Amino acid sequence: MACLLYCVTRPGEAVPLARGVCGSTVCSRELGRLRLYWSEIENSDACFGDAESLRRTAFEFHQVLREILAKTTPIPFRFPALVTEEEAIEQHIAAEQALYSEALDRIGEAVQYEIVGSWAPGEQADFATPVSGKEYLKRRQETMRRTAAIEAKLKSVAGESVREWRSRQERRSHRWFALVPREHREKFLTALRSAGPSEGVRLKLTGPWPPSEFVRPGGEHG
Repeated sequence: MACLLYCVTRPGEAVPLARGVCGSTVCSRELGRLRLYWSEIENSDACFGDAESLRRTAFEFHQVLREILAKTTPIPFRFPALVTEEEAIEQHIAAEQALYSEALDRIGEAVQYEIVGSWAPGEQADFATPVSGKEYLKRRQETMRRTAAIEAKLKSVAGESVREWRSRQERRSHRWFALVPREHREKFLTALRSAGPSEGVRLKLTGPWPPSEFVRPGGEHG
């Protein structure tokens, strides 16, 4: 029997959950300064054996996280985090236990929103396509100029409703992540609605999500 790990939260009363992935029971217990959530999986093949079952299980996994997020802030494990038996759980998370505890103390009761910026057709720079050095620099400078302008606009509009920002450039888009205290969520959403469109770029907002991008201190990656 395998155990699927969902997330850790700060210690305290467990969030009651009706069911986990594949109809399993969601278990929880405190480990030092953390509360851990997991499920025992009786039939691993039925949950993870093929692409369709894996897709379904991933959806159910994120549903569990959303239920926990409605009550408290979780730090999720990368799906699927599996250990062979319950006795191995503590050993599995021991290496990162201090990181999780520090992150939960630092993040507190905040949640993550994600804003994806994608350029209009014909205006997006595909950095994976070979071009001359001069053209590459030109494209990169233009992309940096646009993203800097959008980022400045987002930060100005959101103001103090966002505690921390992080961002990541991808092949054809740019992602911004906002760490928003729970009590400021409506203020944040109202502010973004008032921002208006940005010429040549489409911005898509999703969330709230567990604050995965903010687990490590700013500047650290892994």
